[in-house]
Amino acid sequence: MTASSHHPAVLIVDDSPGVLLSMHRLLSPHVSVKMASSAHAALEVLTPDTALVLSDVRMPGMDGLELARLLREDHPDLAVVLMSGTVEDSLRQQARALGVLDVMRKPINSERVLSSLCGWLNGEPEETAPVSLGGADLDLLPSTPVLQAPELTFQAAQACVAGVNLLPGVLSSCVFGEQGELITGSAQLPAQLGAYLGFLCSTSASLSAHLGGALPMQAAQIEFGDRVLVVCPFGTGVMTALVHDTPAASGVKSWMRARAIGLNHHLLH
Repeated sequence: MTASSHHPAVLIVDDSPGVLLSMHRLLSPHVSVKMASSAHAALEVLTPDTALVLSDVRMPGMDGLELARLLREDHPDLAVVLMSGTVEDSLRQQARALGVLDVMRKPINSERVLSSLCGWLNGEPEETAPVSLGGADLDLLPSTPVLQAPELTFQAAQACVAGVNLLPGVLSSCVFGEQGELITGSAQLPAQLGAYLGFLCSTSASLSAHLGGALPMQAAQIEFGDRVLVVCPFGTGVMTALVHDTPAASGVKSWMRARAIGLNHHLLH
């Protein structure tokens, strides 16, 4: 199993939507990214273009070590790296015996992942200097914008939540951060919603590529009976509002989209 010469693909396997989201945002500017929420799902989405598998160790059902064992048997040339909140010597020994290149400790160090990525794709266990990925240097590829002023993010989030709550039909609203954490908003919406909405925005980036472009998602509207959830990327996070009905949701979506575009323009300039 070898990677495409132009688009090396990395498969991220984790049962946490928050981890999938953060890893997708970290790696997608540099390589093609696929995601799976379980080891069984990973085996189903594996393709000949997959060059690297980044998998959590502890997952419901099949764990990461068993996944690594199966991958070694069926795809001996495929690079595998494991992730775990607890990295003990026994885990490293088991992983090494299975041909795993590395075991990363959670929470993941972004700089280490990026500095090691090219080496992993070349089957090298040690951190290596950036090399060519399909004709492009990793250091020269565009990176995900990083907010340099968290206090501005919080203030902007508060202002938008206060504004959207004044719109007709809005029942509650929130802004969630990059890791799915609640920044500000109504306690009526569950905190874990942030991880799933972030995952939705991240998945939309993959959908965009199949629609003939690389334009980011501006907003989404999901209808549940007489309730509508409006979702909009907001900086590196996500803004959402629960609206009473579909007619009201259209205006709310336009309002949120305009504020998000304004914020992104300010942060990037």
